[in-house]
Amino acid sequence: MFQSKQKFGEVPKPLTYLQCLNCNTVNSRPFKDGDHIFKEVEEKCPKCGSTKMLIIGIYVREEKAKTRKPSL
Repeated sequence: MFQSKQKFGEVPKPLTYLQCLNCNTVNSRPFKDGDHIFKEVEEKCPKCGSTKMLIIGIYVREEKAKTRKPSL
């Protein structure tokens, strides 16, 4: 019936933030199906090499709005 001329951008990709249970380093990676807060996963820590990480957050990066120069 009604056609909208508004175009929607891409759906933002969420990031999963992980904390190493050995050295407490925080790392991020793209979201995977099955990720949820406080889930322990077996992924290698980039700092100490431990394989036990805890998911501490899942976020979407906020895009900064483009600023326009004021017209005179």
